[in-house]
Amino acid sequence: MQRVTIQEFEKGVLFRKGRLIGVLGPGEYRIWKLWHRERLEKLDLRIRTLVIGGQEMMTSDKVTLRLNALVKYRIEDATAAVVRVEKWAEQLYADAQLALRGELAAQTLDELLAAKGTLGARARELLAPIAAEYGVRILDLGLKDVILPGEMKSILNQVIEARKRAEAAVIERREEVSAIRSQVNTADLYAKNPTLMRLKELEALQGILGGPGRTFVLGAAQDLLGNFLGRVAPGARPGGNGGPADTSGGG
Repeated sequence: MQRVTIQEFEKGVLFRKGRLIGVLGPGEYRIWKLWHRERLEKLDLRIRTLVIGGQEMMTSDKVTLRLNALVKYRIEDATAAVVRVEKWAEQLYADAQLALRGELAAQTLDELLAAKGTLGARARELLAPIAAEYGVRILDLGLKDVILPGEMKSILNQVIEARKRAEAAVIERREEVSAIRSQVNTADLYAKNPTLMRLKELEALQGILGGPGRTFVLGAAQDLLGNFLGRVAPGARPGGNGGPADTSGGG
């Protein structure tokens, strides 16, 4: 006889002489191994996590990589877990591997990296009905790590760098086209508004001459000043009172 205690979070599946007797809940029991040849299988019903690590798998474009995944599950049918498979934990591990391989084999590396979060969800859809047959409910399945070979990392980095350069070139060309269009629109605006064009010229000259503190003469005003200066005799001298000098002959 053997005393067995089943905890609150456990269930026990009892066999007698090879036959299933029933499922035992929490409590203390006596198991008659010799007289009745009884056997008790205890199962933990709490939520548990299965780690699937270091799995070398191949994508549809023949890229080999390593995956680490986590499977969150719990036992819902203790009888099915004991009766329908030899070792339910090992069976769950193998089925999770197959689900991941099957889903990964249908994707390219680019698809996997672009939708890494959805791979686990699709693998869970494959695994859940299989595990349910032996009493295990799959709560979640997710990828923890995707490990690429060293040479593949280098190639992938080069591809990403090339894509970034191409994207930068496209943006630069867009900016150039936008600048040209802006210049064309500005030129068209100046052509339709001569006064605006003249103001722009004055602003540019003001900047060249060093700011608003300087005086300069343009256009018609400059011509008038030149004509006035041209009428003055080359030998003229200012008078004593600031007036023009007397240039007439005689005493």
